[in-house]
Amino acid sequence: MMGWRMFSVMHPHNMAIEVWCEETWGERPVRISDWANHDDIVQVLIRLSSSVLIADFLLDSDGKLNIQQHLHIPLETWNPGSIQGLRTSEGKTRFQHRRQSIYLSSELRVPEWGAALLEEWLLSMRSAVNRPKDRTQRINEIKRLKLSIERNLESASLTKVADEATSLDGQLDRINNRLAN
Repeated sequence: MMGWRMFSVMHPHNMAIEVWCEETWGERPVRISDWANHDDIVQVLIRLSSSVLIADFLLDSDGKLNIQQHLHIPLETWNPGSIQGLRTSEGKTRFQHRRQSIYLSSELRVPEWGAALLEEWLLSMRSAVNRPKDRTQRINEIKRLKLSIERNLESASLTKVADEATSLDGQLDRINNRLAN
């Protein structure tokens, strides 16, 4: 019996979007999620290494993608809940972050889905930044913690206090001997 294999379907426009990301943002996307893809419109949500993008492309007669508009949300300017997705009275979806906004088609998805996906991506990026990434970083963090604990134990050690008390006793004995003579 053969096992099942999962194949990810790559849309024909994904390669063009990857090239655009490399040229514009200097990196390949981590993930591309379709928002709308019909006729001559390709609208996508893009996850980069430390930011997300909402991009609206137009497919020309040659099959080439041309960027119409995009909204870039860097991790450092994002706060949880700051991405809003709303359906407008004109039948469009407006995504907004701070004072920037972008309007996309409302035919396939609800605005809350897109905003939640972008928030999820950014939240996972933030947690990845806060945790050590590799074995070397974890070992170095443990070494720093060990050194700190050793210093605290050394300063709280009773052997130093006992040595100092013996030294002071010796000084007192010498002083008493001088005074007695």
